[in-house]
Amino acid sequence: MLERIKNHIREFWFSYLLSSLAIYFITIRGSYTFLDFIDLLIHEPGHLIFSLFGEFIQFLGGTLMQIILPLSMAIIFFIRGNKYWTQVFLFWLGHNFINISVYVDDANKMKLRIIGGAHDWNWILNRIGFIEYAEEIALVFVGMAIVSFLFMFFIPYFMREYDKIDLV
Repeated sequence: MLERIKNHIREFWFSYLLSSLAIYFITIRGSYTFLDFIDLLIHEPGHLIFSLFGEFIQFLGGTLMQIILPLSMAIIFFIRGNKYWTQVFLFWLGHNFINISVYVDDANKMKLRIIGGAHDWNWILNRIGFIEYAEEIALVFVGMAIVSFLFMFFIPYFMREYDKIDLV
């Protein structure tokens, strides 16, 4: 029995560490942290990159970049069999979903300081006629954060018998 507990701790210690941080970030949702600054550095270039696909996608581009970058890195590290980096990027994805939820929630309140002029989610939700549902849409992003954090927690279980696949 003691050996099973030791093996569990050995296998899941990083999950517990990152889950503690995830709970912290969920409970302080809306407070600005250093990770939010990093998210912003990823968000803003997304507008430039996605501007090639029209105005609507340009406004959505910052959010898309916040999702695509950590998700693609998590997938790459999962395929390579590196559970720790997979967990780090799933954690970051979850944090980005929390960050996005705050931005979406502010779409009809307009209290956040905005870099570059327009409020992306105010513009997007007004454009599609869902501005009155900003708070509910924000909660969907919180739910996506929780799902991300749950996947992050269980990565050691999913990768328990995982053989590294060399795709290159």
